[in-house]
Amino acid sequence: MTLDLERTFQLATDSSITADRYRSVFQEAHFAWLSWMAGRKPQISLTSIPLQYEQFMTQRYVSNTDNDEYREQKRLVSSIDLQAQQVMEPWGGSFYASTGLAYLGNYGDIVQHQFATTPVRVGYRQELLGYNPYRWSRQTEPMRLNAARQQMNYSVEQTGAEAVKRFFTLAVAQEQLRMAQEQLQTSDSILAIGRRRFSIASISKAELEILALQRSLATTTLKSAQLSYQKATKSLALWLGMDELTQLELIVPSVLPHLSVTVGDAIHQASQHNPNYLSAELKELEARRDAQQLKRKKGLNASIDASIGLNQVAERFEHAYRSPLVQNQVTVNLTVPIADYGKQRNAWLAAESKAETAARQRQEQHRDTELDIVQTVAEVNQRQSMVDDTRQSLQIAEDAYTAMLQRFVRGQATVNDLSLAQQYWQDARRGQITALQDFWNSYYHLRQLTLYDFFRHQPIHH
Repeated sequence: MTLDLERTFQLATDSSITADRYRSVFQEAHFAWLSWMAGRKPQISLTSIPLQYEQFMTQRYVSNTDNDEYREQKRLVSSIDLQAQQVMEPWGGSFYASTGLAYLGNYGDIVQHQFATTPVRVGYRQELLGYNPYRWSRQTEPMRLNAARQQMNYSVEQTGAEAVKRFFTLAVAQEQLRMAQEQLQTSDSILAIGRRRFSIASISKAELEILALQRSLATTTLKSAQLSYQKATKSLALWLGMDELTQLELIVPSVLPHLSVTVGDAIHQASQHNPNYLSAELKELEARRDAQQLKRKKGLNASIDASIGLNQVAERFEHAYRSPLVQNQVTVNLTVPIADYGKQRNAWLAAESKAETAARQRQEQHRDTELDIVQTVAEVNQRQSMVDDTRQSLQIAEDAYTAMLQRFVRGQATVNDLSLAQQYWQDARRGQITALQDFWNSYYHLRQLTLYDFFRHQPIHH
């Protein structure tokens, strides 16, 4: 399979196991957000006891004998209730409404049937603490979803950046293998030339032995390069979700597109898309929410539950809905801590300290991220010019080696001259691939930090 850099990155971010795992994590957060959104809408539920039968011995007073006696009792119970509830986010409470029907049948000494109905009942319940959990959730839940989405993009981008690293590890190994193969072929040719020149006493035996040694070393270098290439190929193939025996041929981008990145632009994009910013803000907001809740609870706690409705009881079903009676209920609960030895106060102070810690951690997170961005932007801009320099150096070294090889063939250069020119050429080839590796690694790290494509000038979404 032939791969270029863009295709490698696309495979890693689209279909690798690691990228799919990060998307699954986001799906979990997405469904949690959908659950929260659904909870803001009216909730309707049906509760029923279709059948409950009891047979037991019970103690009863018998007036004829003026004694308590145990008698067998049989009871049949059945009920159904339909309930609806709607949270009131501005107030922090919830409205509810219900309707229900119940049947009670006693089968003992006296057989009795009763139907109890609640045609309608509406009410409202709320904590009277000044703490509104729904108002806080309106802030935290959308932030949580956005943070999860940004984290998924960040993690998938990190997967792609790792693929880029493995791509260039294989690219370096591929170039080393090519150089080793070329060196072995060149060593064979030069050794053959050296033997002919030795036969006419054009070079010394020591120089011929150096050529033979170079040929032997080239064989060893080729074997080592083959092992490195196989290892790097397997590493990249597995990361991309391919079979480990897949043979890969890489196309390394030798020419860079023009790129101009400023620190201000990079920091601005990071502040909009990097999950470190939003996650830190979310943690601080949650810590301040918890602190406010504990502050409200360290003193008087109160709640109210008020409802109005209708109900009726009758021995026949058709009479159970006639002339219903008013059913009103108001419940106020109060809890006042008298002596808790500072339990609630210390819990509140701990939550306040946690909120302050979260605020400082947010500042530190922003500082560290921006420092990383500043350094990475400098590396990208500097290494872009280094790639151009190494390309020029490679052309010079290649021309010098070609000229030196021709001179050696004509007998105008020594073995040492040829070896030195060959070494310069190979170093220049390694230098160019290394410069490309450093640039693209820095660029994809910058993409990960900012979640912004500076070539296409658009945010990154996976």
